[in-house]
Amino acid sequence: MAAYNRAHTLPRALDSVIAQDWTDWEVVVVDDGSADDTVAVVGRYAAEARIKLVRHDRNRGVTAAKNTGFDHCAGEWIGALDSDDELAPGALSALMAVLRDVDPTLDAIGCNCVDSRTGELSGHGWERDRYIDLRASLEDIRGEFWGIFRASLLGRSRFDERIAGREAVLWSRIYEGARWYYLHRGLRIYHTEGDDRLTSRRLSNLRANPRQYRSFVVLTEEATDYLDKLRRWSPRQYGDVMGAAAKQFLASGDVRRTARALGRSIEGYGLAALSRLRRPA
Repeated sequence: MAAYNRAHTLPRALDSVIAQDWTDWEVVVVDDGSADDTVAVVGRYAAEARIKLVRHDRNRGVTAAKNTGFDHCAGEWIGALDSDDELAPGALSALMAVLRDVDPTLDAIGCNCVDSRTGELSGHGWERDRYIDLRASLEDIRGEFWGIFRASLLGRSRFDERIAGREAVLWSRIYEGARWYYLHRGLRIYHTEGDDRLTSRRLSNLRANPRQYRSFVVLTEEATDYLDKLRRWSPRQYGDVMGAAAKQFLASGDVRRTARALGRSIEGYGLAALSRLRRPA
């Protein structure tokens, strides 16, 4: 559980795990150099041996914090719960029951989320329990989903900390070929309120940002396998990603990379439109 200045939301997240009727769990909280009372809040749970605290001496970013969390996980299964969200009652037992009732050989178990503002499911595209794969996860769905995966599936793979906010680069690599099942229930409560959520930031407010610029350079020039999957299976999303890259390159004065990313963005939207035209009425 990555936490940066989350003293106000951590109790909600931690209490939701403690309240689970599945008791064989551990939480690794990674304090990413917080300036608030995040560490003190975790200290209030000192009597709970299943909650561990790991600290960064400076703020290194959410992907670095999650990597540290992965490094300290000791369980067979891992779920990356955000420190401003919470688990629904019975979430862990519902997920683990899939191994007993459906398939004990699964590598990953996915589920939907509940939007805290509306009370509705936040993920759309899948309407029943089913086996899924990486292609389906890119082609069929939109919105927020969650899930757990075997630690062995992750292995030594980690987020590329040079790429900000693109966790899907890792997920697309580890889930490819995984035996994966989706449970059509909202088992994580996704809190969408608050101005500090990454999802609330608007691209229209984009300014030149050296870290974002370097991040998009790495994404567009090194994460080619991930981008190829997006282009083939989710061309509109590919267009969105390349459009965001083009905006940052333009803001940073990199004309060559702007032109290349813009061309790829237009290509993605064109492929998406062509795909819609080919669908039977």
